[in-house]
Amino acid sequence: MTAPKSARPSPAPAWLPFARTLLHRLREPTGEALPDPDLAADLGLASAPAALTPRTLLTALRLAAGLGGQAAVTAALRPGALTLLRGIPAEDIALLRHVLPSLLPGAWRIRELKPDDGAPREHPGATTLHLITAPAPGRGDALQHPLIAGLDSAAPLLILLAEGAALPDARPGRHAVIHEFAPIGAELVWALLEALQRLPRQNAATDRALLRQAFDTGLHLDSTDVLLALRAPTLAELAERLAATHSPAPGDAAAPPTLDSLTGDSPALQAARHLVEDLRLWRAGRLDWSEITRSALFYGPPGTGKSWLAQAMATSAGVSAITGSFGEWQAAGHLGEMLKAMRRTFAEARARAPAVLILDELDAVGNREDNAGSNQNYRVQVINAFLALMDEIARAPGVIVVATCNHIDLIDPAVLRPGRFDLRVEVPLPDAATLAGVLRRHLALPEADLAALARHCVGLSLAECDAELRAARGAARRAGVALDAAGLMARLGAGRDPAIDRRVALHECGHALVTTALGRGTVQRLALAGSGGTTRIARRPQAGLIADHTDLLAELMAGRAAERLVLGAVSAGAGGPPDSDLALATRVALDLETRYGLGAEGPLWFGDNAAAWRDPDLRARIRRHLEAAEARAAALLAPHRALLEDMAAALVSRRELSDDDLTPWLGRLDLEVAAQAMLDIEQPTPPPD
Repeated sequence: MTAPKSARPSPAPAWLPFARTLLHRLREPTGEALPDPDLAADLGLASAPAALTPRTLLTALRLAAGLGGQAAVTAALRPGALTLLRGIPAEDIALLRHVLPSLLPGAWRIRELKPDDGAPREHPGATTLHLITAPAPGRGDALQHPLIAGLDSAAPLLILLAEGAALPDARPGRHAVIHEFAPIGAELVWALLEALQRLPRQNAATDRALLRQAFDTGLHLDSTDVLLALRAPTLAELAERLAATHSPAPGDAAAPPTLDSLTGDSPALQAARHLVEDLRLWRAGRLDWSEITRSALFYGPPGTGKSWLAQAMATSAGVSAITGSFGEWQAAGHLGEMLKAMRRTFAEARARAPAVLILDELDAVGNREDNAGSNQNYRVQVINAFLALMDEIARAPGVIVVATCNHIDLIDPAVLRPGRFDLRVEVPLPDAATLAGVLRRHLALPEADLAALARHCVGLSLAECDAELRAARGAARRAGVALDAAGLMARLGAGRDPAIDRRVALHECGHALVTTALGRGTVQRLALAGSGGTTRIARRPQAGLIADHTDLLAELMAGRAAERLVLGAVSAGAGGPPDSDLALATRVALDLETRYGLGAEGPLWFGDNAAAWRDPDLRARIRRHLEAAEARAAALLAPHRALLEDMAAALVSRRELSDDDLTPWLGRLDLEVAAQAMLDIEQPTPPPD
């Protein structure tokens, strides 16, 4: 770590004088005021300054910083006062209970209310602070009796909540004065060094700035991290140790992810942040469990970071993450063993509440309506057991269920209903902003280089991006050169064909322009991917008229029409997998004829329309639907060919167009010309006599 170029003195934090007073009281003989004098002596609380250990001092400083000043103590000692101090590491609870008496005026004492105590007796003019301690998660039931006893008394009540612990009743938290046990930051460590008399004699301002620089990445430290750093011989090395402790090394896949390390504003990231915030409010007693969203399903292509996002939620909320999957449960053995394994995972989540239960590859649950194969009875029993466990855990406060999958359409509808999965959020391939955040965690490069690399990575999944970074590092290491932006750019661009990129860009821009011309929805994002392109559209609700289906067919065939218009020939890019343009358009046309009662067969419903494919007349009608839709899309695009080509060139250059980027391009569309083009195609000129 290098010293800052300039170091300006910063004002002392407002809580520091209060902290110094607290430390002075701790250094005085206080054995009579402590609940357990022997333990107090072991902790170094009873006599000379030398007996105060660094951990004791750090705990006292965090308490003082969390309260902020003597006014908070005075308010907490008023009759009927209810105060909540939360976010305390479980290992610091015992020490904190012995620091607390030093906050109190001379006549005051602390009485801790415990589950097996009787009701506290009232004494006129008594100066007693009642204390309740929640030292561990999942023990809210043990607090019920002392909480009722404390609320039944007029004496002031202080509740200590360990990290992850929660009150058995959310209502007291809504009326309490809440203080956070202060996280460890640069000013706290500086105050600790002052209390230990280890401050440098020269260049104090520079050293203080150096210490602040060690905390720039913003992740949390615990007491052990600080104690290890204090063993450094110099303040500079101490700062280095702190920075190395709470900053993941570049490419360190073992570092726990957090939501703060993700950039962008995707719906999935927004949903994750909202779930975590609700969980925090519930833990603070400010929301009832019935008021929060308790489950979410993230679905999308492989490698988009769905499981990573779920893990980040648990880390950011500061709760346990319990993982399970149908593959893991099935590996336990036959049906009975598999169901036992599944129940153990759910039971563990309840026991470790508050927690996030992460269920990977949820699409493996299957569908009870799928009659294929000989294992239908097995599938039904597994799904029924899973549904029962989901219903049970929804009633257990403290567990948020987050599932991931690639193919949401394979999942039994009963699994997906609200109450089992309240939110269903798509996680598409990452945009440039998200990729820039990932690259920033791994690479020490200027922002301009990171932004350029992120644009170059658009179309890669997070897994693919990580693989490319590892491969680039390996190549640079073998070549004996440093990994730089130019080398990464060359690797990421290797194998790309400009002609293919242009064709894909024309295809996606064709979808965007026709969707906008028909008024079918809002185009949110276009992107080039390694295997093609993507267009994200927020479609408007439709009534299901023939015109609505005709417009949808034109939208689906627009990419193929754009290729033919500009390049003179079409590629296979519109077809292929079941979710391709041609597959979707074919299903729309087939349903028009066999399911919706809007085709030549009239109001007939064919049910399973697979057999209908044997009818050559039906196949011919479906083909005419698709060819007419492509012709209609081409008629809309032809007057806007220059716009189509310019927009495609911008997409090739930037690899991604979204939100504000799209507005000026789509704003150039002449809707009157488009309307006339549709009129012309719908009312063709009659052939000459």
